[in-house]
Amino acid sequence: MQAIASLLLAAAWTQPLPAPETFLRNPEFDTDPVSASAPINWRWYLDSGTGGDVSWDAAVGSPAAGSGRVRNLRSGPRRDFWGQCVKLAPGAFTLRAAVQPQLKPNASCELRIDVLNTADCPDGAGVLLTRKVANATNNAGFETLEIAAVAPLHSGAAWVSLAHTQTAAAAIDYSYCHFDHVEWQSPLHLFRGGFDAR
Repeated sequence: MQAIASLLLAAAWTQPLPAPETFLRNPEFDTDPVSASAPINWRWYLDSGTGGDVSWDAAVGSPAAGSGRVRNLRSGPRRDFWGQCVKLAPGAFTLRAAVQPQLKPNASCELRIDVLNTADCPDGAGVLLTRKVANATNNAGFETLEIAAVAPLHSGAAWVSLAHTQTAAAAIDYSYCHFDHVEWQSPLHLFRGGFDAR
């Protein structure tokens, strides 16, 4: 069984993760996730070395302004991302996000979920299921990425990530992903009335 530790090696936050909720916090990136006033929603993670940047963009968004930007200048393989832990019971779930890609060759914008066998998202948690989807367009405005799957028995939580990824063939150049309007629906979340639109 794969462990989640590799996802969190470059944690940019030293405080522990908050307890997971049945909904995503700040799914519209209406407020700055990295400000002192919002310490418990999206966390940011950078790959080793310099050249990565994960920040809030108050001017770009879908449908309204405000998005989480992930940018990288470096060459070679990298994965820089926003991440958040949510509760997840066994059963069908759907995860969607809007993304605006502005990418160099051999880079992509990725929506990913890792379903865990624990009630939260500690380092070393067993990964029961991983699903990911990448952008289909580039420099063409926002598109919707969607993952629909079934969480297996013993699922307790999931790690959601919004990432800029690149392969070993990627050269030095700026490359961007703007993420917004993240929708989450799971067996637990259904009791809250569907997609969280806050």
